[in-house]
Amino acid sequence: MKIVIAPDSFKGNMRSATVCEIIREAVWAEMPEAEVVMLPMADGGEGTVDAVVEAAGGCVQSLEVTGPLGGTVSAEYGILPDGTAVMEMASASGIELVGAERLNPMEATTYGTGELLRHLIAAGRTSIVMGIGGSATVDGGTGMAQALGVRFRTPEGMEIRERGGKILPMIGSVDMREVIPELEHTRIRVACDVTNPLTGANGAAAVFGPQKGATPEMVMPLDAGLSNLRKVVGTPEAPGDGAAGGLGYGLRAFCGAEIVSGAHLIAETVGLPRALEGADLLITGEGRTDGQSLSGKLCPVLAGQARERGVKSLLVSGALFGVLDPFLDVFDYAFSISAGHSSMADCIKYAPADLRFLIRNVMRILSNS
Repeated sequence: MKIVIAPDSFKGNMRSATVCEIIREAVWAEMPEAEVVMLPMADGGEGTVDAVVEAAGGCVQSLEVTGPLGGTVSAEYGILPDGTAVMEMASASGIELVGAERLNPMEATTYGTGELLRHLIAAGRTSIVMGIGGSATVDGGTGMAQALGVRFRTPEGMEIRERGGKILPMIGSVDMREVIPELEHTRIRVACDVTNPLTGANGAAAVFGPQKGATPEMVMPLDAGLSNLRKVVGTPEAPGDGAAGGLGYGLRAFCGAEIVSGAHLIAETVGLPRALEGADLLITGEGRTDGQSLSGKLCPVLAGQARERGVKSLLVSGALFGVLDPFLDVFDYAFSISAGHSSMADCIKYAPADLRFLIRNVMRILSNS
């Protein structure tokens, strides 16, 4: 039997590579003859670089860049065997880099993400995959653009040297003359499973701003500022532009980036379609699965790719929530690993053992069927 193991991380608990190893050990405990292929997965947020490099090979490197509120942070990126660069904006401009008491999207900037992007482009990386989950920013990607050489000016023609969401209403024109020239020959694909527009009730400021520290008094000016940016730049809105506080829009408008399904892009990058050839079972999983997870999220997308190739899929999740029957329309088998613990702390503590036990049980069923 050939089994492909391709889980997401169990966020706040186990990295996807760790999940892979636990599942492989459990499979071999019951089916020592099984062929096992491990492909740690990610959804474009924190951990994307590590997961993709672990699955596809290559190396992880780091660069000192400007943090979301200034200072410096060490941002990681991966170089794959085919030369593709993989980066995640969370490593440079992420919410986890800022203490909850300091979150402030008026000040937070994507400048460090732009510095990392500029470094890769200047180094001759013509194919870049970027995950944009987990940002601390609502600056429409203006900080990223500034790092690439874009100059924003006031209606009076003065260059705006400040950064953060607060500059959005000040922008009267955009000067692209100093943009790094190699950008024109670089293909940037953005892993994004958010379809929110840039502005409005479902836009970056209204929906995601409060998660990044925006007070009710900040949301309206931020949304108005993003509307101003769109008006000045002239690039029409598209689904996904609101991701990462409008970075999706900035990447499209200033870099010509393609925003694509994060699940499909990461699966393609790590070679899942090739791994599924001749497979009998795909095992995927994540920390929590609910009804929303069944629409475009990582695990259901992987299950769909397996079904297209006649491969059965098994979901192992930390917890299943909501109406359960629809899970069986997406996965051939769907299980929660929870073993009756009375607290979240115990669920997390015993998750590795519970996962191992569940997989051994399933393998026993399959081996005797």
